[in-house]
Amino acid sequence: MQESEFFDVLMRRVCADQKFYNRAEAMLHAVSTVEPLVADSLRTPQDIRFHAEGPFVSDHLRLILMSLYAIQDGTLQLIEIEELRRLKAYGYEIEELNEFFKENFAWFEAFALCHDAAKWASVVFVAPEKSRGAELGFNMKLTYEPDVDLAQRARLRTQYIDLYKSFERQHPNESPREIQSLFYLTYEIDVKYPHHDRMIHSPVYHTLFERFVLAHQLTDVRAAMLEDIISHHLAFKKFADARTGNMLPFVHLARVRGYDANDFIDFIQGAIFLDFVCGSKRLSAHGYWHEISMLVNAFRAENDVDPMQRAEKIHAREEQEHKQRNLLFREAGLDGISLMDVLQMEPGPAFGRVLKQLQYAVVGQASMPSFGKNVDEELSRRVGEFYKKSFKIGE
Repeated sequence: MQESEFFDVLMRRVCADQKFYNRAEAMLHAVSTVEPLVADSLRTPQDIRFHAEGPFVSDHLRLILMSLYAIQDGTLQLIEIEELRRLKAYGYEIEELNEFFKENFAWFEAFALCHDAAKWASVVFVAPEKSRGAELGFNMKLTYEPDVDLAQRARLRTQYIDLYKSFERQHPNESPREIQSLFYLTYEIDVKYPHHDRMIHSPVYHTLFERFVLAHQLTDVRAAMLEDIISHHLAFKKFADARTGNMLPFVHLARVRGYDANDFIDFIQGAIFLDFVCGSKRLSAHGYWHEISMLVNAFRAENDVDPMQRAEKIHAREEQEHKQRNLLFREAGLDGISLMDVLQMEPGPAFGRVLKQLQYAVVGQASMPSFGKNVDEELSRRVGEFYKKSFKIGE
């Protein structure tokens, strides 16, 4: 097993990897070139209180995609995250989610590109009274009504972007991080997007959604799950607090829709991890950090729904792993029948004990016994075959 790393350390490595950056940039460029709605979403402002990864939604989506590509590549593995490895009781769920990302890569990529598409149309700017932001007119109502104040919304979007670019030019020696922080301290403009999640159901954004579903070749059921999760993803903020994070409403939704509840929960946990954990940096007095506790709370909330079902799920997975391991033992010549010939032993308690120790040693749970030079060499060859077959399946 690989050494674990704290999540913030691991994410710094992912963020510094040029190949993930280039791949994410290429995807955003390609999509925004053919989808004007996506191009608009990418230049939507965001404020540092919730999105310290950068001043625009493009920074958020890029970081989500980089994280997803790192999972696909194997650079980012959930079981190697120290905060998750400490959850000894949730090892199966953590490994399962890691594989779920890879098996449903297209779904999660579509989620990344679609889930915040309506932020441009719903953005609201609010600044405290007497602040510099308020003096410049950034004092919209917190409610969003799509057919009200369209001219004001468009004007303030443009004004905000121009103001930010001007601020950048005035601070040429500051890093992008420092500029984002200083801008907020200077103008105190809060950026919100009321109900942008539900706008996926509106005609213009649902048509965009359908194009992504087609491009990513999602089945009707997977597409329906994606639409439901996008339209409810703001509710996932509840998992920031273990006391309020509750999976029951989502299980109920899955049952009403006729979804497989386990799959639906896995998609929710994956969306939480990409959107709120990987893709959203926080800023505090101690620096920048990612809120990994949201995923931890989501794992625990799943267990609270039905602890017995979770136990049955783990047992079923253990049974499947046991059957798979026995199949590999047979294919590598490490099963009981094959080893009786190699070891020249008869069936019985003595052979049973030797077989158990040898097979446990192969999977790292016991020390390998020795049977003499020739036998040891043959066993070593067969163990090598076992590992080759294991890696093909597991990695």
